[in-house]
Amino acid sequence: MGELAVEGFIVHAYSDARRNRVHILGRLCDGRSFAASKAIPPLCVYIRHESAARGRDLCVRAGIKASFSETDFALFDGSPCLKLESPSERDALRASKTLRRGGVEIFGADAKNASSFLIRAGIRGGISLTGESRPGAGVDLVFPDPEIKPVHNARAALSVLSLDIETEEPSGIIRAVGLSMARPALTGEEAARERVRTLLFAGPWNGTETPEGEITVHADEKSLLTALSRTIREMDPDIITGWNVIDFDFPRLAAAFDRHRIPFALGRSIEAGRFFHAEGGTDGEDAGPKRSASVFLPGRQVLDGLRLVRTGFTSFESYTLDAVARDVLGRGKTVTSSDLDKLAELDRLYMNEPLSFSRYCLNDADLVLDILEKKDLIAHTVERAALTGAGIDKAWTSVASFERIYAEGLYERKVVEPNPDPSRSVSGAAGGTVLDPVAGLFSNVAVYDFRSLYPSIIRTFNIDPLAFERERAKSRLRGEIPAGKNECIQAPNGARFDREKGILSGLIEEYFNQRIAAIARGDDGAAYVYKILMNSFYGVLGAPNCRYARTELAGAITSFGKMCLHFARDFFVDRGFRVLYGDTDSVFVEIAGTHEDLASLLNEALARYIRETYALESFIGIRFEKLYARFFIPRLRLHGKDESPEELERGRAKGYAGLIVSDNGGNELEIKGMEAARSDYTPLARRFQRELLEKIFTDSDTKEAEAY
Repeated sequence: MGELAVEGFIVHAYSDARRNRVHILGRLCDGRSFAASKAIPPLCVYIRHESAARGRDLCVRAGIKASFSETDFALFDGSPCLKLESPSERDALRASKTLRRGGVEIFGADAKNASSFLIRAGIRGGISLTGESRPGAGVDLVFPDPEIKPVHNARAALSVLSLDIETEEPSGIIRAVGLSMARPALTGEEAARERVRTLLFAGPWNGTETPEGEITVHADEKSLLTALSRTIREMDPDIITGWNVIDFDFPRLAAAFDRHRIPFALGRSIEAGRFFHAEGGTDGEDAGPKRSASVFLPGRQVLDGLRLVRTGFTSFESYTLDAVARDVLGRGKTVTSSDLDKLAELDRLYMNEPLSFSRYCLNDADLVLDILEKKDLIAHTVERAALTGAGIDKAWTSVASFERIYAEGLYERKVVEPNPDPSRSVSGAAGGTVLDPVAGLFSNVAVYDFRSLYPSIIRTFNIDPLAFERERAKSRLRGEIPAGKNECIQAPNGARFDREKGILSGLIEEYFNQRIAAIARGDDGAAYVYKILMNSFYGVLGAPNCRYARTELAGAITSFGKMCLHFARDFFVDRGFRVLYGDTDSVFVEIAGTHEDLASLLNEALARYIRETYALESFIGIRFEKLYARFFIPRLRLHGKDESPEELERGRAKGYAGLIVSDNGGNELEIKGMEAARSDYTPLARRFQRELLEKIFTDSDTKEAEAY
């Protein structure tokens, strides 16, 4: 076809260690699928200068081809280092193992070549391809060795296939597979979407009704699997999804393909796919799977619909497909019984009413696709992947996303990633600060809220792993001499940070500006993606499985948060207002008269304090959020303690209710943390408390409420 210059979005990138190449597959902006292949250098590792002699000796003794050279990269703590290069991936891996066994500390050996290639190129998802191309077998276009560059705003309409299998239990034999595909993908735009549906049925068709046009009947499970592989290649989805598809459907599919010795070829290449079971848990209070189950299909991504719904956009009392579908779509499964009754009903339908059985399976596939479309979850996932470069499959994995985007920042600064340290103890940090609540019923209570408090603290005070490590290195050089006020930034918990702008504060600034732009154009979904991505950074810095996490980092953020909340409390108290409650980033103030302008006065005072105390510009801002006409904080349950006047006034934290003054002049009941807002209480208990609160807030005569 000759040379082309096109733009697209990466769906899957992975390395081929035997050929020293990286394969990049995805969708072009014009709708065609593509595959590109690039030669990559073998793994490059780094060692400390003082280890050079021993490193060379170990490689010579082992007969390993390796060269040691000076580099302008530095280690995470600022130390100079040497670069070790080998002519092949095999030699590079041998060199790494030999040096480790010989007691030489090496850095960068855990890097994945596909990820390293994208990091060096500054590619997070959107790309441009320039070079010779030809038609492909599993894709529309193949680029053997193109020039690849980042295009951060490039997006392609990805196609999404929802898959649902029905099995015979307990054998696990697959009876049917329902496939429902949206082409193009769910982009959040009101564009026409083609829906393609098909149902593969295995076994004798015993019903009196003829299979509908979208149903194909196959003699047995083996012929169904062969047809499934062919059908998926013909439909050519970028993303395969389903409800609990990674923990239920795919392990059974992989086992069935293996049972019949059929290649598990559901990807875009002749290379077979693989299913990876979840790894076992660890001991201690953080026990849990080391790695979730996952699926490798070359050129495609598998996203579990259930996991996507759990990302936090909306919470549901039940996360069964039927419950979520009825809540989101107003319709659900065609068979609503559960457990053994459900299995018995599906057995009956399969044997006697195969058309109804097929419709049930295909409807399940439709429901998942419709839920993801209604909630715009695929589009949000792609957007988050484009922000971090972690890949579509890892987009909602906070640690993987953080480490990927932070590694890009380190590469730009010519800093080698630190090694993971499983022995390092990271305890996280205490939760947000809580101001003692005052129990009682109040009028005119204003709520002031710090907007994105923890990200704003990171940006203001340069809370950053590299800034922390570089200040530690400077402290070691200074010895007993204390750092001057303007040499570093010291958090209330004692953690100290270098004043050179950190990678993390730069990322926060980038995402914050993009969020403001999304809000301005009315894109609430994108704004939410930016918000939760920024908010996830605090949790990551206290997560033991993140190589950059430290107790001091998470503690620095919460200690500055405590400082801000106390500053706000003192600001209102000094002006004669009563602070009834405060939690992490919000303060509840009993107030009379005007209230909106107090937020700007507080921001000015806080900015002045930060400038005078830390010589820093403040990016922390509080705003008036809402006004309660009536507000209630329940008493703390004393459980037999003496009910002194002080104890009687103590309120219950995390639980309150109020009558919000709405913009149209009406009032709306809001309940937080109390029984009426909790799904573990009965519907009767929840309804009773809600109705009682309505009477308390709206009736001037409390006798009616007491009688009720």
